[in-house]
Parts: sequence; structure tokens; C-alpha cells
Amino acid sequence: MKISKHASAVVAGSVLAGVALPIAPTAASVVPPPSRQTLVRQAGRVVAAGVPGVNIETRDEHGTRSVVAGVGNLRTHEPPRPSGQFRIGSVTKSFTATLVLSLVADGRIDLDAPIDRYLPGVLPYSEPITVRQLLQHRSGLFDYGSVLWPDPKTVARSRYRDYAPADLVRIATREPLQFTPGRQFLYSNTDYVLLGMLVEKVTGDSYAHQLSRRVLDPAGLRHTYPAGHGPRLRQPSARGYEAVYSSTRLTDLTTFNMSAAWASGDIVSTTHDVNLFYSALLGGRLVPPALLRQMQQTQPAFPGFTYGLGLGHTEMCGRQVWGHQGGVPGYGTYSFTSPQGPRQITISVNRSLRLSPAAGKEINALIADEFCGDPAQR
Repeated sequence: MKISKHASAVVAGSVLAGVALPIAPTAASVVPPPSRQTLVRQAGRVVAAGVPGVNIETRDEHGTRSVVAGVGNLRTHEPPRPSGQFRIGSVTKSFTATLVLSLVADGRIDLDAPIDRYLPGVLPYSEPITVRQLLQHRSGLFDYGSVLWPDPKTVARSRYRDYAPADLVRIATREPLQFTPGRQFLYSNTDYVLLGMLVEKVTGDSYAHQLSRRVLDPAGLRHTYPAGHGPRLRQPSARGYEAVYSSTRLTDLTTFNMSAAWASGDIVSTTHDVNLFYSALLGGRLVPPALLRQMQQTQPAFPGFTYGLGLGHTEMCGRQVWGHQGGVPGYGTYSFTSPQGPRQITISVNRSLRLSPAAGKEINALIADEFCGDPAQR
């Protein structure tokens, strides 16, 4: 995907590109997952690397562990709240893909039909783009995010700007297709805005209501909702910060109108709810097994990662690992699940756009420990 070197493109900057996880095609590890003590120590290293605060939940054969470190509010110095909410950015794409697949299951959407069948005239190109290609990021559509949010200062100045989905598509379609649809992978938030528009067209209902009815409620998610045009978080785990005007002074961007993200990245959730969602999805409780298998049919995306229908995939220490990464102003989210075991980890940090390589390395270590076992016992 096309991202500014200074800021992630709108809603999630990268899907999985920012995570360089170790890949070991060996038998699934039998070493235990990290202890709470190990998680606390590693969370402290993330904070020491330049993140104000971190909120983690792991779920595995030894139960659920919640760990926080650092501060959730730089003014009061309060720590992050384990059960609090945050913006999950492009992790939203797994939710939107699940919603679309539920409508495929009902016979209301054909995965291999051109999007023009449902949204005639929305795209100005002669080349057909299918629903499946949108889900796979193989449409060739330009990512509008690189225009809206080219740098942190523009991000901060536009925090109260309101966009309709059609506005976002119009920005993208000023550019030609980047390649013939289906030929290659190009991460584009435009794809998922169109999928949100598709949901509303075929149901005659709002994306938010359909998401609740078909995904959030069946998965038992009680603290998850699409933000829409509302700029405030209801019960924040932590306030979100970015280095906007200097590398040493952080600006509070907690309040933000996420209409620039919509179906590609505007969901608010908790570490617990995100883990519940992936458990329900990969456990076959949200879409029929045949469609889940299609979601998991992946193609090359980033180095070390493949991508299916709204799901990223890699292999770690013999485990098949699925999930997504997301980054929006003030919040970075990393959520990965291995159905083998099972083991899960969801991490929220309250800084994203200028995350240091050192912080990224420590986040990677947290993820690797969950799937490869406690480093002290390897």
C-alpha cells in the first residue's frame, strides 16, 4: 500500500506490514505461553521504547491474562484501563469482511460478481472489479488515505472533518487504477469503504445496524461499536497521543471524527472483545465453514504474510496464525489468533503514526512470545 513516510495512511496505515514476526515452519511449539511476569516485563519494554501506554490481553490454555503498563493519561498519570475501549483501526476490516460473508451466505451478495452490479456508476473504470477482489485488496483502486492524511499535522488539523463514504470514493477515483484488477496486492482503504456501501445497498439498512445484528451480537461483543461520526470515545482505555508538532511533545488526539475511516477502520472495541471476535470467527460461529475456508484462502501480500478475505496469515513456530493490525491517530492495535491450542493476543498502544522501530520490535516480541512460548522456557 502507499503510505506517507511520516504517517500511516488513513485507518490503519499498515495491515500487517509493521509486524516482522519470526516464522518457524517447525512442529507446533509445546512450550507454555508467557507467564504474567514475562508479559509485564515485555510490556514495560514497549513503554520504554517510546509508547505512553500499552494494554494487552492473552487467551490460551492457561486462561486469560490482562496486563497494562505505562500511562493512559499524560495529564493525570493514570495507567491504561484493561477493560477500556480504543480505536482498532484496520482490524475493522476483519469485521467488515465477516459482515459481507454473512450476506454472501444469505445469497444477497455474489463474491465473484462485479461491484458495479450492486453500485452502478460509482466507479468510473471499464475494468470490472469483483467483490472478492475488494476483500483481498486486489482491486487496483488508489488508497484515498494517502491524500487525506499525508502527514501528522494534516491529520491533527482534520480531526473534526466530516466525510460521507461517497466523498472518500470520489477522492480515490480521481486517480487511475493502479493495475489491472486481480493482478497483484495493493492495500487500499477504498476497497472497504466500497464494501460498506455494498452492505447498505443490498440490505437497505445502515452498515452500523447490520454489523451489530450479524457480527457483534452473535459474537457476544458488548463493548464494541462503529464510531461513525461521533468523535468521542465512550469509555477510553487510554487517551491517544501522537508526535504532531515535534518529536518530543505529544498531542492528544483522543477526540477524532473517524468518518474518514468508516467501514475500513472506525470500530471501537476492547482487548477482550477483539479476542472474542476472532475466536468466534475462526471457531466457525459467524460464517458457514465453506465461507470461512474461502476467507482463509490467501495470496502473497507482505513479506512473510499472506492475505485472504479480510484476514492476514502467517506461520509462527509451527502454528497457523490469523489476524490483523490497525493504526489510526492515537491508537495502534495488533490482534492475532492461532486456533491450534488455541492462543490469542490483542495489544493496544496509545501512539501509532510515528511508532519507533524500537517499539515495533518490542511489540513483535510480545506477539512472538504468545505463539512460540515463554522465552525463559524455550
